[in-house]
Amino acid sequence: MSRKINMVRKFFKIVTFTAAALSAFPALAATVLTYGEPGPNRGARAGATKWFAQEVEKRSGGDLKIDIMWGGALFKANAARQSIAAGVVDMGTIIPDYFPKEMVSFSLTNLPFENLDPWVGLKANFDLMQSPEVTSNLGKQNLSFVASYMLSNVIVLCKGDAVRTLDDIKGKKIRGVGTFGKIFGDLGANLVSMSIYKAYQGLGNGLLDCSLGYMSATIALKQHEASDSLTKLNWGTYTGLGIFINKDALSKLSPSQRKVINDVGADFVNYLGENIMKADKRAEDLLTQGIDGHKLEIITLSSSGSAQLYAASQYHITKWEKEANKSGLDGNTMVKNYKASLKKYSQERDLNGYPWAR
Repeated sequence: MSRKINMVRKFFKIVTFTAAALSAFPALAATVLTYGEPGPNRGARAGATKWFAQEVEKRSGGDLKIDIMWGGALFKANAARQSIAAGVVDMGTIIPDYFPKEMVSFSLTNLPFENLDPWVGLKANFDLMQSPEVTSNLGKQNLSFVASYMLSNVIVLCKGDAVRTLDDIKGKKIRGVGTFGKIFGDLGANLVSMSIYKAYQGLGNGLLDCSLGYMSATIALKQHEASDSLTKLNWGTYTGLGIFINKDALSKLSPSQRKVINDVGADFVNYLGENIMKADKRAEDLLTQGIDGHKLEIITLSSSGSAQLYAASQYHITKWEKEANKSGLDGNTMVKNYKASLKKYSQERDLNGYPWAR
């Protein structure tokens, strides 16, 4: 009996020693990716960025986390591409209009094509950015595409006289949005170079008469407080910016971690498409009713005015093709493929409805 007791005592000593020894080694820490975001921590886009980070952590079982640096804390929007490529952060938001040559492949979907549906635009954009040609082009810059944001339909906010027809933009001091702004310049506007994040001050102090923007972002950036009217242009959607990751940082992730990033990036399309449409509708309702005493006149440009804007857009689409060719891309084929994708997903929506409503 005493022999059995001694054996039991020895067993528990071994178990105790093993547990103590194991406790001396710390648990493996999660991989944390730093994320640089030029915008504030509010609004539809901020909500989408947080959703992306939360989904990555959840789907990885806590093995992979994203630490978001808001408001251009580490770099400004005009330094995002080189900062992410150089590893200042692991990943972040890039606005391609600041980098017309380097990000020419991404800027295709910022042109005014005849599509007003955010989900359709996001799906077509995702196909384009996942193509081997674009992947190779970005890889040479040490970047990999993850997902796109959709800033939705372009609108124009004005202080004082509103834009009711295209004749009204002539001579006005207007902050533009990429190619949309250039086309306003073609039609007689006096373009003012200014970040969207400074348009509030510009409208308030008279540096701007009007500013191109987006419905839900108007409230997030509080620009309704400095405006009197909002004109819906019904003139294409603006993908605007995207989530990119440093290629070296991506390669250091485990296969399972890379799969999580890719899967969440793909699902981001449906999440953002649904939420952008809801946010735009909610924003328009609020702006029409008034927010804290600030009520905007909501104007819709005539169909003939929108048609005129699309006609003026064609010059810039052709110009983009030539710039893409200079960068070693097949611009004409990329435009054709993008238009085909817009048609494909429009038909899918009409036939099956949106994914979140099926």
